[in-house]
Amino acid sequence: MSAPVIDRERTTSPPEPSRRARRPRRVHAGPVETTALAVLPIAWLWSTGTVLGDGWLLPALGAVLTMALVAALARTLMPAFVATGVAALVGVGWITAVSAPDEALLGVIPTPESTRVSMSALGEGVQAIAWALRTPIEAEGAVLAAVVAGAVVLALGVDLLGHAMRLPALAVLLAAAPLLLPIAFRADIPWWHALPGAAASALALAGPAIDERVAIGRGWVAPVALVGVAAALAAAVPLVAPSPRDVALDLPTLEELLRTPTPVLQTDIDLGDELRRPEPRQVFTYSTSDGLPIVTRLMTLPEAGEDGFRQVEAAAGAPDVLVEGADLGVPMQLTVRMSPVRAESLPTPERVAGAAAPEGAHWDDANDALRIEGSVETDGLEFTSSGTRSPELASLVGDASTGHDELTALPERAERFRELGGSLVTAEMGTADRIRAVHAFMTTGTWDYSERLDLPGFAGASGDGWEALEGFLETRSGYCVHYASATGALLRGAGVPARVVVGFLPGDEITGGRSVTTNHMHSWAEAWVDGAGWVRVETTPGAGTGEASPEGDEQTQAPTPTPTETAAPTPTPSATQSAAPTTAPTASASPSAPGVAEPGAAAIDWAVLRPWLIGAAILLLVALPFLVRQAQRAARLRRGAPGGWHELRAALADAGTRLPASATPGEVRAAIGARLGDDAEARSAADRVRLAAERAVFDAGPRERGAVDADVRIVRRALARSQPLWRRALTTALPPSLMRVVLPVEE
Repeated sequence: MSAPVIDRERTTSPPEPSRRARRPRRVHAGPVETTALAVLPIAWLWSTGTVLGDGWLLPALGAVLTMALVAALARTLMPAFVATGVAALVGVGWITAVSAPDEALLGVIPTPESTRVSMSALGEGVQAIAWALRTPIEAEGAVLAAVVAGAVVLALGVDLLGHAMRLPALAVLLAAAPLLLPIAFRADIPWWHALPGAAASALALAGPAIDERVAIGRGWVAPVALVGVAAALAAAVPLVAPSPRDVALDLPTLEELLRTPTPVLQTDIDLGDELRRPEPRQVFTYSTSDGLPIVTRLMTLPEAGEDGFRQVEAAAGAPDVLVEGADLGVPMQLTVRMSPVRAESLPTPERVAGAAAPEGAHWDDANDALRIEGSVETDGLEFTSSGTRSPELASLVGDASTGHDELTALPERAERFRELGGSLVTAEMGTADRIRAVHAFMTTGTWDYSERLDLPGFAGASGDGWEALEGFLETRSGYCVHYASATGALLRGAGVPARVVVGFLPGDEITGGRSVTTNHMHSWAEAWVDGAGWVRVETTPGAGTGEASPEGDEQTQAPTPTPTETAAPTPTPSATQSAAPTTAPTASASPSAPGVAEPGAAAIDWAVLRPWLIGAAILLLVALPFLVRQAQRAARLRRGAPGGWHELRAALADAGTRLPASATPGEVRAAIGARLGDDAEARSAADRVRLAAERAVFDAGPRERGAVDADVRIVRRALARSQPLWRRALTTALPPSLMRVVLPVEE
């Protein structure tokens, strides 16, 4: 077969512009792409419904659409970058209107005072989301301001990337950032929550093609149908992907990104939310006057509400005996030295009689807690308190429980516990016997300690806390807040005043005292007995008298009980970890306990190593397009001259010139020449690569490796220099030739 004839005239002189080449390339987005980019932020924010609900929708939708409309109008009169700036002013007005309308002019124009209030509200809102006790989070007040501000930032980023910089693929990636929120909370994402974002993303990417086909009178049904299929496939991912709660990998959470290294001690408990234990961090060290360990109290939850036991409104007071009945026992003194933590109350003996409250602390008589103001620095704070230990249930005597009738009440949702508690006792039983009967029910038979449950009303599923607690009684598997809450409810059903306490187990022994970490946080039930006071009723497996250490994490011996750091310099509780203080049934001495190395084994501190691994993974992900592009270039150059010519076409796309796949060598050469301008050396190098490629293909010439590498390098560098520095950096990080997304240029 004879070799094809080369049309030298066609390949050496500028060709007659084709129909596609004559058509001006779009510098601005068309109507379809503009619409898709406008709805993109709200579409992806909709995926946070399991965490944020939908109370934010109207103000966020108003902010995003108003900004998109103003930016579109501004782009008809001014450059796209300036239009994005105008949209930013509108976004600031929306944030001001939501967070500080009273301090602003006309409710939307910022003033120095409104700016201060807005910044404070935004910080408070971010913290409220990061440390939310349950989901969905009520989108109101500071939380609403934070969500609207997030929508404004997303809208600005999408406008900047999609319109000003003409990088719709990056705009789609930025708009999908809200997906990180349900992932951080390990909340399921229903398919209907993912569908709007998937559809808007597919439409934004296909928008330029649809707009172009409409402009030239070609059919647009096929690309729209393709968008629908892509959106349907993307929305199907939540149906087949594993639930975030079932994934063993400990994914980075929102708190890991936003929190300070200081652990937060939350004393509210949520029976309908899932617990994930934080990395252990030291909370305080202590010593006792008698040298014995003791359970410490943080907060009492005296009210059985609609969703479980909870605090009541704080009431300042200074009674003679802080916790009733604390004077009925052997007195002891507790000396505490705090580590850096954020807490609403300080640890005291389980039955505290008196406390030398440090500055900034006061006694809350309604919840039996030594409250501390948020501005007080806890690191190194020392104070003393006195009290007694709870008596053993076996030796407990007392037939009456008077003066606390309000603590036998249960809501209608807890009627099952009233009936079950009543069935465990008889009318002639005294209070002590009733307590022992409930305790026997909660400790007889098989009861498991578990932090991963699948119960009705649990972890964001339909239902409430009492429903989750009923599921706990059926499965007999749960963690300390379930045992404490069920015990307290059954005691009330048995006619005994009861409440739930949040505090700490005794901790681990160190030289001169004991060390208590976040892993020792615990809850238990208390019952009132005349003549004995408040008595601890412990039913959590493994906790017993409180001597068991939850998942142990043995403390390093120190000469004095000072607040030294424990396992990890950076704590990693998830947003719902603090919702339920708990303990595990395993003792610290167990060789199989997590984080405890066997003798002679090399210990790996994963808590320290994990941030480095995450950072390395992020860097690799960011560098992946660049690395793939480098590998692609090397593979092409190994093919000799034809591969070198292909590489020049890719470099031309990276420089911002898009050509159809059917473009002839002459058209490609003309486009390269237009980019290179007066650079004669680069133009000559491009011609040499083209001629070498033609000879290799049409004349069956040799494809020697490296023959054109130097010329390709000269042309590639010249094409890169033809771009502004900022665009060169972007195309290096995310090469358009790799992703088939190019920067259009105006002819």
